[in-house]
Amino acid sequence: MMSLLGQCSWARADVELVHTYGNSLGQEVVNIIAVSASRLLPLLPAGYNLIPAASVGFGGPDQGIVVIANFRGIDPTVDQRKPLNQNQVAVDVAILVSQPEEAAQAEVDIPGAFHVYTLAIYTNDARYAASLYRADIPVEFVNKIDYQRNMNDVTGVGDLIVNIPSKDSPFHTLSSGLGYAPVPGAFNAVFWHDGEKGKAVLHFLDQPFQQGTAISHIYTQPASRWDNLFEGGGLGTCDPHPETEYRCVIVPALNLRYDEGTVGKLQLIR
Repeated sequence: MMSLLGQCSWARADVELVHTYGNSLGQEVVNIIAVSASRLLPLLPAGYNLIPAASVGFGGPDQGIVVIANFRGIDPTVDQRKPLNQNQVAVDVAILVSQPEEAAQAEVDIPGAFHVYTLAIYTNDARYAASLYRADIPVEFVNKIDYQRNMNDVTGVGDLIVNIPSKDSPFHTLSSGLGYAPVPGAFNAVFWHDGEKGKAVLHFLDQPFQQGTAISHIYTQPASRWDNLFEGGGLGTCDPHPETEYRCVIVPALNLRYDEGTVGKLQLIR
């Protein structure tokens, strides 16, 4: 674990450790959206294989999974340095994939880890955004992300409202947490993206962690990028948002809390 906590030289010249991350407490709701595989496959470069939604119990055999991870980290660090913002919000949109071949090379071939191909990341942390940009990860700095966590942090019961006023494809979510409980082991999430500089590998280790369920409403601006992708997905449609009139799909979600924070590293495979 110590290799995750600070900058170090990497033994293999083809794998570069770009940045490290940390925080003291993490809270997250992960929306799980079943989407037609025909819409997702064109978004995946060669070498990434879509996991059928049916195989993980969240959809049919002709669907894949898009996740929206709505994360908040308290006292975040980048390369052990604290940014000005004491609460970092990061909203990640990604496709669930099977473990890529390069996982062993990057030392992220971890049993039980979740591997996803990154479509977009939105964050209110300028330093975090700049660090991801170095590896060609599609990140947008959105200073006015609204993250309202009206949830009992002990029980995991309550609501989370997240509004992402992205300039290209604004959307917002309403999630109702149904509780969580401690889970043994670690929660590992690995975000991949292929760019001009190489293959970015963003790995977060979360241990200990608590996990439960939630139900979420995803509201997307009509005819926008995410609206076109999510249309007809999830568990079905719901009423448009009463104020924005954004279209809505209802989806299951995971409700998570990381009591001792998260530890992360960003690598680049050239």
